[in-house]
Amino acid sequence: MKNYLQIITILAFTIFLFSLNPCLGQGQQKPDKSPKWDLGLEGMAGVAFGREFYSFNVGGPSLLFRFNSDFKVGFGALPSFYIKEGKTGAKLGVAPRVDYKNIALFVPFYHFDNDDTWVWSIGIGYKFHRKQN
Repeated sequence: MKNYLQIITILAFTIFLFSLNPCLGQGQQKPDKSPKWDLGLEGMAGVAFGREFYSFNVGGPSLLFRFNSDFKVGFGALPSFYIKEGKTGAKLGVAPRVDYKNIALFVPFYHFDNDDTWVWSIGIGYKFHRKQN
């Protein structure tokens, strides 16, 4: 039953991610007059999966190095709702991430005090941007 739930969750989130892309790409494009690189804050929503661990993540503050308008690498905080061994909770994770256009790949780490362990997972998310003037 858990495997079916995992597969359905992954498929639903993937369909959601790809259905947003055409809607957000419409509009007039202006020539890029921004500097070659910069640092900034962005938002992201994603899901991550690990061994007996699943989470829904909302990208918190991130420090990103922008190589060009499409590719960024950085590290950030991930406020998350998780399911670990059948129990649910909320936890703040930290994660390195790689962003390409509107897709974010991240590897969040979470610390659990009760047994002093670190849990890691791998996730994918969709990035939300503020409108450029």
